[in-house]
Amino acid sequence: MGHNNNKKPDCKKRGTKGGRSAEKRAQRYLRWGKICDPAKLEDAQSNKALHIHKIKSFPGDFLKVRPSGKTVHETMAQCRYPNAAAELKTLPDTVKILLLLDHLDSSTIPADMPPYIVMRFEHLITTEEQHRLWFRWDRLIATKPVHLLKHDKNCSASEAWHLGIWEVTGKTPRLTSETTSQSPEAIEAIDVLLRFIKTYIAGKIGGVFKQHAPAQWEALCGAQNRVLNELGSQFEWGPNLDMGGAFFTVAAKEAGSGITHIDWNDVRAIYAFVFAVGDWEGGEFCAPQLGIKIPVRPGQVLAVLARVMAHFSAPVTRGRRIIFACFTDQLLFGHSDP
Repeated sequence: MGHNNNKKPDCKKRGTKGGRSAEKRAQRYLRWGKICDPAKLEDAQSNKALHIHKIKSFPGDFLKVRPSGKTVHETMAQCRYPNAAAELKTLPDTVKILLLLDHLDSSTIPADMPPYIVMRFEHLITTEEQHRLWFRWDRLIATKPVHLLKHDKNCSASEAWHLGIWEVTGKTPRLTSETTSQSPEAIEAIDVLLRFIKTYIAGKIGGVFKQHAPAQWEALCGAQNRVLNELGSQFEWGPNLDMGGAFFTVAAKEAGSGITHIDWNDVRAIYAFVFAVGDWEGGEFCAPQLGIKIPVRPGQVLAVLARVMAHFSAPVTRGRRIIFACFTDQLLFGHSDP
């Protein structure tokens, strides 16, 4: 894929700066965090196709702290948040789920937040697509890809492969080493896997992203154009790296992240999208600050602000579960700000 010469969207400035008044923060939230269509939400609720869960307060414990696993664990203990999945309320297994913010005092919510802190979508990945993705994962594992990144033991006991594009610890976007520094067989299998995600899943994720958080989607378009312009020749080598702007990196592994953590490299106001394939029990997404856990079953896609909320996966009690977390890192997004 060559360079994209389309004009960049006029991306808004992100983040909350010191000294902004509560009134200004509230005004900015109303612009960024506006609910798209309340009437549709009410109709879906009445038809029992939607579950809306209202949180008691915005989980802002980790917005202005030094990033570290130790900080997370100390804060969770000091605040006496639940530390086991069994202590958390389980939200419905099926139906669409939205955790809105509009019922909270907007002056308590950072100005760059989208309308929902968590969303879960139903039937975004068909049964056939799940089986085909599972097959491609097994093909990749058979090539014995190597882990090249430092394992963060504060996040998980098991390692993930990070595939695609990011800007972590850098000043320009680049392909991750785990995408390129593999055997020829593994590189081919990675390309096949990413091609499938791009073709059958990324577009659906982009669609729900744009529909539910249009202001954040517009800002992501600026990051997408910058990446296309700076990595144009590399997209010609690997066109399946281009996920259309919904996300830039895919972290994939088996089981889950059983340690309470924050995804420090994520953008706090941009969703990470999580889905899984396999045949398993357990593995719910746990958000102890909110006192809830959300099942993520085959075909469902969870959208979560993983840089805002501490989270972990409940144990997988039976079977095999391959988890994919699709995200945008904060440097890639931040350096795209005009």
